[in-house]
Amino acid sequence: MLVVDDNPAAREILQQPLSRLAARVDTIATGKETIAAVQQHDATDPYDIVFMDWRMPGMDGLQTSRHIKSDETLTHPPAIVLVTAFGREEVREEAERLQLDGFLVKPVTKSMIVDTLVNVFADEGEAASVTTEGGQAMRLRGARILLTEDNDINQQIAIELLEGTGATVTVANNGREAVEILYNGPQPPPFDVVLMDLQMPEMDGYQATAKLRSDARFAALPIIAMTAHATLEERQRCLAFGMNDHISKPIDPSALFETVARYYRPAPGTSASVPAIAKTSDPVVKAAGIPMVESRADNMEIPTVEGLNSAEGLLRVAGNRKLYLKLLRQFSVQQSEAPGQITELLKAGDRPAAERTAHTVKGVAANLGVKTVQLAAGELEKAIHDGADAARLESLRQQFATVLTPFVDRLRAALGKEPVSPAAPKAMVVDPAQLQLVVEQMTRHLAEFDAAACDCLEANRGMFASLFSAEEFGKFEQQVQGYAFGEALAQLEQAARTPYG
Repeated sequence: MLVVDDNPAAREILQQPLSRLAARVDTIATGKETIAAVQQHDATDPYDIVFMDWRMPGMDGLQTSRHIKSDETLTHPPAIVLVTAFGREEVREEAERLQLDGFLVKPVTKSMIVDTLVNVFADEGEAASVTTEGGQAMRLRGARILLTEDNDINQQIAIELLEGTGATVTVANNGREAVEILYNGPQPPPFDVVLMDLQMPEMDGYQATAKLRSDARFAALPIIAMTAHATLEERQRCLAFGMNDHISKPIDPSALFETVARYYRPAPGTSASVPAIAKTSDPVVKAAGIPMVESRADNMEIPTVEGLNSAEGLLRVAGNRKLYLKLLRQFSVQQSEAPGQITELLKAGDRPAAERTAHTVKGVAANLGVKTVQLAAGELEKAIHDGADAARLESLRQQFATVLTPFVDRLRAALGKEPVSPAAPKAMVVDPAQLQLVVEQMTRHLAEFDAAACDCLEANRGMFASLFSAEEFGKFEQQVQGYAFGEALAQLEQAARTPYG
């Protein structure tokens, strides 16, 4: 590995944790020296990865990376991860245009480094979710979280990640709903943390936070912003409106767990025993000494689709292939009409809604690992926001459609027809002892927020149907398949006490 930074302290901060993971970690202070070192080691002992600081005197990190990426004489070009203290959106976008392999915002933690290494070196179609340093994910068991997010794909990703740690999640679809839930609910509020998206219809995250902070009942309630624009200016604006912290989109699981854990104070006696998930075969994970369990739903095949980085997408959903496939199908349906919708909104003069539509596609594409769509949607969003003229907007809209539409067509072809869920089975006569065993197994899966609950339900649908009416069984099945495990557990426990029929 090679660490490039003009600041000696910054080089040492990166070198120390990397030294435990690599046979050799070299450090260099300038871009020109980096180019020379990469070329010098290429034939005999090439670097696998370069951690490249962005802001350096002379040749900055982007210029240096561009030179290395375009050097056709290299037989073993290294992966490049850009490291910056600023998190500016334009820097991130330029890094993506150069097809760099990762992007880290300082201060860099060990967990961020390990996540990046796993993501960079995972095989295509495979990914892992790794635990944060100090077991941050395990500290969220029992946390009550109000998730304020208008996009249902982003909702599902956040719910899956948080409920997988033992947290309970309530969803508000916009800022107004969040305010109503808190104002009209019991006091003190039954939430430990509020996750607040910034761009939402009806009432955005800034307005909702200002409204809540104006009421003394919510003065101390932790509110964490979720933003796709990880700039210093936006972070300062979030703090000025009364938010406690912010998380960048697309959501990085370890960053999410680490940030929420900073504000969650478990009640005395709360158990924190939910393990994080990692790919057991990954040497980087093993070298870091990270607790590992087998990945869930590993037998589900993720199709290879041009333009889809499934390794990155799976990382965003903690390696849950079933959920990832579900989200890909939703994307192919929900976002396919976005170019036409934006055209109509612009014709109607509703620029805020058009900008929000482009923003939504950009965010969802980033979460799923569809970089080309993410970049095209981001350029269109920025142009709308900056007040570009009609000709410029139409050009970018066509460019966006040219990228999105073929990708959706390829995705639909690769996914094939969606499996049809079988109708609810008729209640059957079952052996009480066998039924008890199945219920105990399902109870354990639900209590541990284990996606194996879905497989248990599919394998024993007739038995579970014997506990419910047809309507109740449909609701139970929907909760399990939608990963609403807390609600499903409560329904199952009630049904087991008073079996249907």
